[in-house]
Amino acid sequence: MAKKEIKKWVETHERNWKYHADPVSWFGLLSFFGIWVGSPVIPVACIGSALAKYSNKPLMGLVAYYSYAYFFPAKPSKFVLWLYGACLQRCYFKKQTVVVLGEEVKRDDKTLCCFHPHGALSCGWTLANASRSLGSLTTNMRWLVAPLLFKIPLINEVLRWNSVQSVTPQNFKRVMALGENISIIPGGFHSAALFQRNKFRCFVMKRKGFVKYALQFGYKLRPCFSFGEEKTYYTLNAFEKLRMKLLANNNMPPVIFLGKYGVLPCDDFELTCIVGEPIQCPKIEKPTAADVDKYHALYIEGLRKVFDDHKAEYAHADAVLELE
Repeated sequence: MAKKEIKKWVETHERNWKYHADPVSWFGLLSFFGIWVGSPVIPVACIGSALAKYSNKPLMGLVAYYSYAYFFPAKPSKFVLWLYGACLQRCYFKKQTVVVLGEEVKRDDKTLCCFHPHGALSCGWTLANASRSLGSLTTNMRWLVAPLLFKIPLINEVLRWNSVQSVTPQNFKRVMALGENISIIPGGFHSAALFQRNKFRCFVMKRKGFVKYALQFGYKLRPCFSFGEEKTYYTLNAFEKLRMKLLANNNMPPVIFLGKYGVLPCDDFELTCIVGEPIQCPKIEKPTAADVDKYHALYIEGLRKVFDDHKAEYAHADAVLELE
């Protein structure tokens, strides 16, 4: 029997500069990841300054910032979304591609895109956010991240300007009740802690909450895999058990990484995001554990298929997907 041909929607951006990333894209990612890496230092420095009795002014400024952010939270900005997309679509990596299998992601189509792996700084997820295939401006996608990130100065504003929201259960279900498209990284910080260069590791076997919500609201599950994420950074991989224990106790990702010029991801390779075919979940108001296990197994099967069908083209034929 002939193999069924799957329809593909492909969006590709190739770098025009032979040896280096496009300067506009370079600036965009430097700004984004510079804030991402540098912002967590701000609260520590302010508190440290007060404890060391050097100056209380930084701590007072921090308190003023949190007070203002609480009463006047930043709002989504279409201009920032456009600017962000314009920068990243100029192609930082050697080649950036989003491949959507089966059917396009349409606006408010009750689609839940789940990205793997997390990587050190989620480059594949970030670039998919800026794409025309999955971006908020074209698909009304709601990009949900860990609540902790909204407590960090500057990162909070960048996320809110880009229409990114919290992945708390309450907000997750609120967005689903509206029927809006959603994108998440199911592995979260646990997947980040597992990251190793040139390995394909994902934390997903114990993550079933997103499947339960998909069943409750009748959503489509789409497993997504970012080939090239495994090359973005070098990481310190020692003491993995200790780091996972610290993560469980403090909800902080114990990841030490190094990229180009320290902060930026390495760029001399292709980054390709494959969006798998949709897995339609029936609407079950109160799904049983058996229901969740069934569709979680279907999701894992779909994720493995996305990886196995494309690894020879975008990684290597002997690549192994490690699911934990």
